[in-house]
Amino acid sequence: MVIIITLVALFVLFFFIRHHTGPAHLAVLAGLSVYEMFGVQFAEWLHKLVSGITLDLAQTCIYVALILVFPLLLYLRSSRGGVFGILRIIEAALFSIILTSLLSATLAKFFPFDSLATQISSFISSIEGTVVLVGIIAAYLDIMIYHKK
Repeated sequence: MVIIITLVALFVLFFFIRHHTGPAHLAVLAGLSVYEMFGVQFAEWLHKLVSGITLDLAQTCIYVALILVFPLLLYLRSSRGGVFGILRIIEAALFSIILTSLLSATLAKFFPFDSLATQISSFISSIEGTVVLVGIIAAYLDIMIYHKK
Protein backbone atom coordinates (compact mmCIF):
# COMPACT_ATOMS: atom_id res chain seq x y z
CA MET A 1 0.00 0.00 0.00
CA VAL A 2 2.84 2.40 0.83
CA ILE A 3 4.32 1.93 -2.65
CA ILE A 4 0.96 2.74 -4.27
CA ILE A 5 0.63 5.86 -2.10
CA THR A 6 4.16 6.92 -3.08
CA LEU A 7 3.40 6.36 -6.76
CA VAL A 8 0.20 8.42 -6.61
CA ALA A 9 1.82 11.22 -4.60
CA LEU A 10 4.72 11.49 -7.05
CA PHE A 11 2.37 11.44 -10.04
CA VAL A 12 0.29 14.26 -8.55
CA LEU A 13 3.44 16.25 -7.83
CA PHE A 14 4.83 15.84 -11.34
CA PHE A 15 1.52 16.39 -13.09
CA PHE A 16 0.43 19.53 -11.27
CA ILE A 17 3.82 21.19 -10.86
CA ARG A 18 4.62 21.68 -14.50
CA HIS A 19 8.39 21.84 -14.69
CA HIS A 20 10.94 20.59 -17.15
CA THR A 21 11.64 16.95 -16.18
CA GLY A 22 14.45 15.87 -18.51
CA PRO A 23 17.34 17.02 -16.30
CA ALA A 24 15.67 15.53 -13.21
CA HIS A 25 15.31 12.17 -15.02
CA LEU A 26 19.01 12.22 -15.83
CA ALA A 27 19.83 13.29 -12.26
CA VAL A 28 18.06 10.18 -10.97
CA LEU A 29 20.17 8.02 -13.27
CA ALA A 30 23.33 9.89 -12.32
CA GLY A 31 22.46 9.45 -8.64
CA LEU A 32 21.99 5.74 -9.20
CA SER A 33 25.38 5.51 -10.91
CA VAL A 34 27.11 7.51 -8.18
CA TYR A 35 25.55 5.32 -5.51
CA GLU A 36 26.63 2.15 -7.29
CA MET A 37 30.19 3.45 -7.57
CA PHE A 38 30.73 5.24 -4.25
CA GLY A 39 27.68 4.72 -2.02
CA VAL A 40 29.03 1.94 0.15
CA GLN A 41 32.37 3.66 0.76
CA PHE A 42 30.65 6.95 1.61
CA ALA A 43 28.23 5.16 3.93
CA GLU A 44 31.13 3.45 5.71
CA TRP A 45 32.84 6.82 6.13
CA LEU A 46 29.61 8.38 7.44
CA HIS A 47 29.13 5.42 9.81
CA LYS A 48 32.61 5.94 11.25
CA LEU A 49 32.09 9.70 11.48
CA VAL A 50 28.69 9.53 13.22
CA SER A 51 28.79 6.67 15.69
CA GLY A 52 25.03 6.72 16.37
CA ILE A 53 24.06 5.78 12.82
CA THR A 54 24.03 2.20 11.60
CA LEU A 55 25.72 1.29 8.33
CA ASP A 56 22.40 0.17 6.83
CA LEU A 57 20.73 3.47 7.73
CA ALA A 58 23.67 5.44 6.31
CA GLN A 59 23.44 3.52 3.03
CA THR A 60 19.68 4.07 2.87
CA CYS A 61 19.97 7.80 3.55
CA ILE A 62 22.64 8.24 0.89
CA TYR A 63 20.61 6.21 -1.61
CA VAL A 64 17.42 8.21 -0.98
CA ALA A 65 19.32 11.50 -1.17
CA LEU A 66 20.92 10.60 -4.51
CA ILE A 67 17.84 8.98 -6.06
CA LEU A 68 15.00 11.14 -4.70
CA VAL A 69 16.01 14.28 -2.82
CA PHE A 70 18.56 15.83 -5.19
CA PRO A 71 16.59 15.06 -8.38
CA LEU A 72 13.41 16.48 -6.77
CA LEU A 73 15.27 19.66 -5.85
CA LEU A 74 16.52 19.92 -9.42
CA TYR A 75 12.99 19.34 -10.73
CA LEU A 76 11.45 21.98 -8.45
CA ARG A 77 14.14 24.52 -9.39
CA SER A 78 13.93 23.87 -13.13
CA SER A 79 12.04 26.16 -15.46
CA ARG A 80 8.33 25.81 -16.05
CA GLY A 81 7.15 24.15 -19.22
CA GLY A 82 8.22 20.95 -20.85
CA VAL A 83 5.92 18.72 -22.83
CA PHE A 84 2.17 19.25 -22.97
CA GLY A 85 -1.10 17.42 -23.52
CA ILE A 86 -1.16 13.64 -23.38
CA LEU A 87 2.64 13.61 -23.32
CA ARG A 88 2.47 15.48 -20.01
CA ILE A 89 0.41 12.70 -18.45
CA ILE A 90 2.76 10.05 -19.83
CA GLU A 91 5.83 11.93 -18.64
CA ALA A 92 4.44 12.45 -15.12
CA ALA A 93 3.47 8.78 -14.92
CA LEU A 94 6.83 7.62 -16.23
CA PHE A 95 8.85 9.78 -13.86
CA SER A 96 6.78 8.69 -10.87
CA ILE A 97 7.10 5.03 -11.91
CA ILE A 98 10.87 5.36 -12.23
CA LEU A 99 11.28 6.92 -8.80
CA THR A 100 8.87 4.47 -7.19
CA SER A 101 10.58 1.50 -8.79
CA LEU A 102 13.98 2.64 -7.55
CA LEU A 103 12.62 3.29 -4.06
CA SER A 104 10.34 0.25 -3.78
CA ALA A 105 12.89 -2.01 -2.08
CA THR A 106 13.70 0.69 0.46
CA LEU A 107 10.01 1.34 1.14
CA ALA A 108 9.32 -2.38 1.51
CA LYS A 109 12.22 -2.66 3.97
CA PHE A 110 10.93 0.21 6.14
CA PHE A 111 7.34 -1.05 6.05
CA PRO A 112 7.72 -4.83 6.48
CA PHE A 113 4.15 -5.21 7.74
CA ASP A 114 2.85 -4.11 4.33
CA SER A 115 2.69 -7.41 2.43
CA LEU A 116 1.39 -5.64 -0.68
CA ALA A 117 4.52 -3.46 -0.71
CA THR A 118 6.69 -6.56 -0.59
CA GLN A 119 4.80 -8.16 -3.50
CA ILE A 120 4.92 -4.97 -5.57
CA SER A 121 8.63 -4.56 -4.81
CA SER A 122 9.32 -8.08 -6.07
CA PHE A 123 7.43 -7.39 -9.30
CA ILE A 124 9.09 -4.01 -9.83
CA SER A 125 12.53 -5.54 -9.33
CA SER A 126 11.89 -7.82 -12.28
CA ILE A 127 11.12 -4.91 -14.65
CA GLU A 128 13.41 -2.24 -13.19
CA GLY A 129 15.91 -2.34 -16.06
CA THR A 130 13.20 -1.77 -18.63
CA VAL A 131 11.70 1.08 -16.63
CA VAL A 132 15.10 2.78 -16.33
CA LEU A 133 15.75 2.37 -20.07
CA VAL A 134 12.39 3.92 -20.95
CA GLY A 135 13.19 6.73 -18.49
CA ILE A 136 16.48 7.47 -20.25
CA ILE A 137 14.72 7.67 -23.61
CA ALA A 138 11.99 9.92 -22.17
CA ALA A 139 14.56 12.21 -20.56
CA TYR A 140 16.41 12.75 -23.81
CA LEU A 141 13.16 13.28 -25.71
CA ASP A 142 12.01 15.81 -23.13
CA ILE A 143 15.27 17.71 -23.41
CA MET A 144 15.19 17.65 -27.22
CA ILE A 145 11.58 18.85 -27.59
CA TYR A 146 11.66 21.32 -24.70
CA HIS A 147 10.20 24.74 -25.59
CA LYS A 148 10.86 27.76 -23.46
CA LYS A 149 7.72 29.80 -22.95
